[in-house]
This record gives sequence, structure tokens and C-alpha cells, in this order.
Amino acid sequence: MKRPTMLFKALLAQASMESCLSTERDFVTIQSRFEHEGLSFLTITLPRLCDSLEEGLETGRFTLPLGFRRGRGRLPALLQGFFNRVFDEGGTLLDTACGESILWIRQITRFYKKPKLACSPDREILAIRKFKQVEEDLFHATSEVNRQDSILDAVSAILWSSVFPTLNGDSIVCGHGPGVTADRRLSNERRRIRHWYTRAEGSLASADHAVHNWAACNGGEGSQGLVDVEYTDLRDEPGVRVVFVPKTLTTPRVIAIEPSSMQFMQQGVARHMVRVLETHWLTSGSVNFTDQTINQRLAYSSSIDRSLATIDLSDASDRVHLELVQRIFRRSPILEFLEDCRSLHADLPDGSNLVLKKYASMGSALCFPVEACVFYTLILSAIFHHTGMKPNYRSITKLKAKVKVYGDDLIVPVDYVDAVSDYLESYALRVNRRKTFSKSAFRESCGSDFYNGLSVKPVYARMDLPERKSEWTPNHVMSWTSTANQFYEKGWWVVAQCIRDIVSRNVATQIPISRLYDEGVCFASCFQERNLRFNSKTYSWEQRRIVYVPLKQKDVIDGCYNSCYNLAFERNGFSPDLLSQTGSEPYSSITRGCESINQLGRVDRDLSHHARTDREQNSSDSHLRIGRVGPSNRFGHGAARVDVERGGYSFTGRSLHRERPCSAESSFSRTSLGEVDDTVIDFHSTVKRGVFKQKRRWVTLVA
Repeated sequence: MKRPTMLFKALLAQASMESCLSTERDFVTIQSRFEHEGLSFLTITLPRLCDSLEEGLETGRFTLPLGFRRGRGRLPALLQGFFNRVFDEGGTLLDTACGESILWIRQITRFYKKPKLACSPDREILAIRKFKQVEEDLFHATSEVNRQDSILDAVSAILWSSVFPTLNGDSIVCGHGPGVTADRRLSNERRRIRHWYTRAEGSLASADHAVHNWAACNGGEGSQGLVDVEYTDLRDEPGVRVVFVPKTLTTPRVIAIEPSSMQFMQQGVARHMVRVLETHWLTSGSVNFTDQTINQRLAYSSSIDRSLATIDLSDASDRVHLELVQRIFRRSPILEFLEDCRSLHADLPDGSNLVLKKYASMGSALCFPVEACVFYTLILSAIFHHTGMKPNYRSITKLKAKVKVYGDDLIVPVDYVDAVSDYLESYALRVNRRKTFSKSAFRESCGSDFYNGLSVKPVYARMDLPERKSEWTPNHVMSWTSTANQFYEKGWWVVAQCIRDIVSRNVATQIPISRLYDEGVCFASCFQERNLRFNSKTYSWEQRRIVYVPLKQKDVIDGCYNSCYNLAFERNGFSPDLLSQTGSEPYSSITRGCESINQLGRVDRDLSHHARTDREQNSSDSHLRIGRVGPSNRFGHGAARVDVERGGYSFTGRSLHRERPCSAESSFSRTSLGEVDDTVIDFHSTVKRGVFKQKRRWVTLVA
């Protein structure tokens, strides 16, 4: 366990060089406490010093946390040279507090705060108790959530009846997300829609969404259609599976994993919500999902002019009350979809089952957009309460420019921060006052931290440092190489070189140096590159690097029309909205060369006599093609025409091209607005999460 102390020695040496301060005694203290207390000192105890620093910046007075020896005055003995440049001996914030010293205190104390390590069993038990306690708090807060509040009702009616005035289930395109599911089904296997919720038939009918190509799947002899779909009644619905993932060693992050069928519906509604919220004039620019830089830029500017405050919420996702969501969206037709796409109960790691009073936990695709809408509504309502303004379209438009919501990262004007915080807590939410900044020159939002215009964001160690070479995995190599490059970009080359030496000693192949490091493993450099060759065919420079390729696992859906069409159409990105955007019918094509044409849904028996004849004559050149997508049928989706062609030619969109036969994978071509895109669809396997194999190959360097 010497390697963490090696890193801290390099980190303190770099800090000493940058700040002209002696850090020898600081290293002795950290080394001694690490030897006696173990990794918990670096991951739990040491970050408390940073929490006290941030609280002192906000309140103007530093308070020494428990577990640290007092040095001169009220300041800690550890890192005292840096603290002396921020606070005086009495703990009062200096008018000329040094931003560089704040950066180094945060970097040293928070370096090991977020490793991807599992918490101890005792802390996981505490997390389960906290999850249950939050549910109990929401139960007792029900009457307060439903109290009389005419301003909240007025703001909700104006916003969501305008943003989501109508919603037809046919316009929702459902799809699967990248995460795991409660029923532990693999990525391809999820495309076999086996279960559907009876209560969701009114909003998201299985006839519209469980089958993307009704004509192909139900029109021919032997077609499967919906015969395999089982409808689940309310009392038989599965719950979410609550698990813990690494966050900090103080407490794990609680994730609720949704069943695959529920996730399938949630993704479609969530994508629709995000698209509308980022474009509608009442929410665009204020409620954001794809651009964090908006909040980050405001955090930077507010650390200088102090006009805006950043608000942090504790357990933000778990404290959004279901009845609060129902109240806010009750004037909008989207409420029916939000209710139908919500799991009702949760299976906890201790074996207990809990009926949920929250709308959804983190892990639901709808958690992020719904909580953003709720916070946005509550913030505007709080400001109307505080100012006495009357809610209407004009006043909301005037206020929205000063309010920014990115999930649970909230930015509001400083004048309203206390009113907003109190109002949020009155609706069962909890504001983390120690992480809410309005009075000082410190701001943090969306992963960016600033003090008086200076970035004070630390670099985090995300993984442990194995002692033995055999314990190093591709994840360790990629993580620590990225960490070294982050330090190099900051100009902290002593720390970067220390990490590079450790990684190089544990990787058999030499890791090259390059200015461009988008692909493969390499160390960053500002001015040099090594081990290059010039490729005269592509007229570009190449560098030989280690590339970690994700391993694949067996995940076969061949033989099922429904599954293959679901996967193909989902990868194609087909959406009914495309019809209105292009003004014409979209084209899509799935072309496939295979040794036996029955690779996809036994089409030699199911298509036609002509298909069987073609297979017998030339099976290797046969292709399954979904032809031009026709107008939407009564089920809300385009009915595709299926043909089998000989000779390897396929018409896609407006171009005719030759397809190469492929026995293991499918070649998928998409035409949108006259452009042809070629992608590979694999019906036989999917990527195995977190497992890689090492390859060495030449990587093209593109400036």
C-alpha cells in the first residue's frame, strides 16, 4: 500500500514548487495517518477538511473539523501554509484570499474522494435505512405537498399545458437504453418484447410499440407478431431492483434498475420530453439536458460578479414526491404517460419490498427530465411568491432567463436564493446548505468549480493502484493514463510523470507520447510525438498504440422477426417526426448477405415461394431487404415491404450500391435527406460491459 503515498508525495512536491511553500511536514502527517488508518483516511477523513474549507468560504469563518490537530490559531496543522493564505489565525476569511491555495487544498484533500470502490457492508446497510427513511418522510409530507398553493397551480398550468398541450402515443418512439435491466436481459435479448403492462395500453399500446413492422411480422404465414407478448396486470407487475454503485466510500450511490419493458417505454417518453423542453420557448435555455456548459459558464461568471447562486439538493431524485408530479402536470396530457411509465414498488438488497411514494429513483429514464420540470416549476413559483408578481406568460418569460436547471444543478439569482431554498424544502425536498453558494466568490455547478474566476476543480483518482503487476486490468490502465493526462494538461508535470512511471512499469508494451490522444492509450504531450509512420494511402500520420477492444458475449436473436426488426429500426433512428421534418417519406433499408437466408426469422419458409427459389439458386448472394417505408398504418408505424434480391444489389434511398455478403453480421444502410450511412447491426452478440481485450495497431492521427 505504498503507492497512494507515492502519489501524495508527488502531489505535495508539485504544490511546493507552484506555491513556494514547504510541504515536507504535510507529507509526513499524511503518510503516518495513512499507515495507521488505512485508505479511509484518504477517502473519508481527508475530504472533510475540504468541506470545512468550502463552508468557511461561504460563511466567512473557518471551523476545524473533527479528526484534525489544531495548528496556529484556529487553522489546522495539516496544510497550514496554504490555509494561512486563505484565512487569518482567527479563522476569518481574508479579503485577498489566494485562489491558488484554495485549488491546492481542494486537490490534495479530494484527490482520493471518489474511487470506484465498494463501500463497506455497514455503510450499505445505512444506505438501505436511508432509502426507507426517505420514503417515510415522503409519506408524512403528503399533506404538505397537497396544501393550498394557487401560485404553484397557476405556474404549472401555464407551463405544462403549453409545453405539452397534446400528446399521442403514436408519436412516441420507444427504445432500449444502454444500462442493465432488473430482469437481467442482455442488450439484443431485450428486443424480444415478451411482457407489456396492461395499464399502459391506453397510452402506449403494444400494437404500436411492441412491433415496429406490423406488416412484415403479422402479414405472412408463420409470422410471430404479438403471440409471444404477455400482458402483466397491476398486481403482478415487477418492481425495480435497488442496487448500490460506487460514489464515495462514505456512502454508495443508490440506483433503481428498471425492468426491460418498463425501460423500453420510459426511453421513448424521455426522448420526447427532452426534445420538446429544449426547443419550446417557455423552457428552452432554462431547462437543459445536453449542454452542461451553460451552467458552467454561469458558475464562472457568478464567481466574479456574484449575481447568481448555485443550489445543491440532497437525495434530489429520491425526494420528488409522486403526488407533487401529479399536481404539477395535471393540466397536461403527458401526465398519463408519466404515470404509466413508472414502476410502483422496489425490491431492496435486504430482501424487503417497498411501495414507492417517490416518482422514480435514479435509474429510471424519466427521473432526470421529470425532476428538472419539477424544480423549474418550484423555482419560478418561489420567485413569484417572494416578489408578489402575478404568474402569466410575460412574467414567466422575463424570469426564465435568470433560472437554469440541469437535472439537480440549479442556478437562481442571489436575491432569491433563500426564498427558493425554503420553498423547495416545503415540498419535501432537502437543500444542502453546505453546498449552496451565494455569498462568497465560490461557485460549483455541473462538475465545474470556480473561485473568483479561477477554476479550482481537482483531478480525482477514480481507481485504486494495484500493488502487483498481475492485478492491473485494462480499466486500471485507461483510468490512470487519463488521470496522468489531466495532470499534464494542468501543467503539473511532476505528478503526471509519477503516474506515468507507475503505469509504464505495469504495462508490457511501451505507451507512446502524442499531442492527439482520442483513440487508444497514450500519454499527452504539448510538443512532441514518437513512434510515427506516414501512411501514403490515407496521406496521414499513424502511431502504434494499445487499443482496448470491448469483448462480445453471445446474444442471439436470429429466428425472431419481431426482435430483429425492433433492433434494426431502433438503430436506424426511425421516428415519425422525420416525416414532418423532411416533407417526404423516409427510406430505410436492411440488406444482408448470408450463407443461408433463414438467418433472419426463417424467411425461407415465411416470405414466399420466390424467396425459396432464390435461396436454392444462389443462397450466398441473397439479401433480406426492408424496402421503402410506406405511409403510417393504423398502428402508427410505417409498414415496410420485404423483398429478396439476387445478385447483391440493393436500392437504398436514392442510390444503388453493391453489398458485400456477410455471414455473421448485418450491413445496415440508412438514407436521410439523400445521404447514405453504413452501419453494422449484429444479431448474434453484444458488447460485454467493462471487459476488454488488448490489441496493438496503428492509429490514424487527425488534427
